[in-house]
Amino acid sequence: MFKIDLGLDSAPVTAGMLELEKKHLPFVAALTATRLAQRVKKGTITVMRKRLDRPTPTTLNSLFVKMATKQRAAEVYFKDSWASGVPADTYLQQAVSGGMRPHKRFEKSLIARGIMRSGQYAVPTTAFMNQYGNVSRGTMLKILSGLGAAESARGYQANASGSVRSRRKGNAHRFFSGEIDGTQGVWERKSMGMGDAVRPVFIFADSAPRYRTIFPFFKIAENIVKANREEEFAAAWAQALGSAR
Repeated sequence: MFKIDLGLDSAPVTAGMLELEKKHLPFVAALTATRLAQRVKKGTITVMRKRLDRPTPTTLNSLFVKMATKQRAAEVYFKDSWASGVPADTYLQQAVSGGMRPHKRFEKSLIARGIMRSGQYAVPTTAFMNQYGNVSRGTMLKILSGLGAAESARGYQANASGSVRSRRKGNAHRFFSGEIDGTQGVWERKSMGMGDAVRPVFIFADSAPRYRTIFPFFKIAENIVKANREEEFAAAWAQALGSAR
């Protein structure tokens, strides 16, 4: 979260202006901070489009602005919760700060089931990636269901079972985990005319993926505020004086 607080002490005004227009300053400061926050949001999204690898619409729409008031600073922040899935402020941390990637929910499910060791990470293969370079949530749920590692909630069990409906889906036959030719991972089994063929879905790596800083959000925000602060303050000041006449 990036806060923009343009209080009376930081407002670029002279002593004479402060004396004459003191009653307008709280409004001007709040309006300036809000407009700067909107600039930060717009500028950050532009950088995200350029630097992130095929960002999804959800990622690009994850940045929000909280307007400033006379008592509260403006805020620019990434969504910290969704109805489902991983919130943006979690999965974008490595892009903003760099460093090792923590385990994803999918990987935690595999570890909890004993399918993958706690020090391993699941790396997807290209064949199962969508246009954004990710494995879809639906595909991952099918894999977890087939491996018996899906979570249950509210009495509903997502794991494959011996029921007719579950066998019809075929996830338990289609996906399996193990080591083939020295490579550990999750595999897909496909029935062919001459027997079953297999291909990797996720390969288990023994080291955590490391990320470099792709877009330094806080530095970008600071630069945008610094470059536009005086212009936005002047515009807000003019608006306040114009409405007071």
